[in-house]
Amino acid sequence: MPFQKGNELWKLRNNTKHGMSHTRLYACWASMKARCNYESNPFYQRYGGRGITYCEEWENFEPFMRWALANGYSDSLTLDRIDNDGNYNPNNCRWATQQQQALNKKHLSNKTGFTGVRACYRKNSRTGERKLIGYRATVCRNMKEHYCGFSKTAKGAFEKRQKYIEEHYADTL
Repeated sequence: MPFQKGNELWKLRNNTKHGMSHTRLYACWASMKARCNYESNPFYQRYGGRGITYCEEWENFEPFMRWALANGYSDSLTLDRIDNDGNYNPNNCRWATQQQQALNKKHLSNKTGFTGVRACYRKNSRTGERKLIGYRATVCRNMKEHYCGFSKTAKGAFEKRQKYIEEHYADTL
C-alpha cells in the first residue's frame, strides 16, 4: 500500500496544511518525491537511482499543484517526463494518457540509448562471431510490436520510430 502508516508517503500525507492530502493530485506529487528520494521505494532504481530528481520549486506541494492545474491536470492523466533522462520540472513534464506514456517509456534493457531501438547482429556461421548490421525501431501498442524501420545508425532508427509514431498515433500525442 502506498500510504501505510509510518512510511514516507504516509508522513508526507499526514503533515499538510492545504487540505489536498487525500486527492489524486497530491498522491501523484508524493509518489514523484518518493521515487526520487527514498531507496526503500520499489521504483527508486528507475528514478532516484538513475539520478532523476525534481526541481526545488516542487519540494512543496502548492507550487506543483498550481503548475498541474495550469497545465491540463485531470484525474484521467498521469505525470510524464518528456525526456526520460531529464528531471521532474515544469519544462520537462506534462500530463499524459497511459497511451502517450507507453510510447515514451524507457526500456531498461535497451543499450542503444534510444527508446524502441535495438541493435541487430548477424552471426558468422564459420567463426560464430556476431557483427552489428544496423538498428531496428519498433513501437509496442496494445500488446503488439509494430515495425517502424531499420537504419545503419541508432539515431536513424529512432528518427524512423518518431516519424512512424507521428503518422500512426497523432491522435494520442
